[in-house]
Amino acid sequence: MVEVPSNVLRLMWEYDQDALIQCSELPDAIIERVMARGGWSEMQWLLRTVDCERLRTYLAKRGSRVLPPRELSFWALACEIPEELAMNWCQDARRREYEWRG
Repeated sequence: MVEVPSNVLRLMWEYDQDALIQCSELPDAIIERVMARGGWSEMQWLLRTVDCERLRTYLAKRGSRVLPPRELSFWALACEIPEELAMNWCQDARRREYEWRG
């Protein structure tokens, strides 16, 4: 079972926190929330707790489609995503953000 600190749980206000902390593996919802909205201490916790391979897998499967460009750029760098792939993800994220804002 992964120990989730209280500062991370505060980011998960709309979830059943008891269910989140009883998971044997850290749920993707926590990874996504920390990547998108976490501060420096939450980000450091995520990097210490989850291996980069799992973070890379998350970024490839979902994170590259839902994270804002700034956060996506940071996590791609932190997880050693190849530069060209990271640039493509960030361009797509900027395009989505531009289309959403109109």
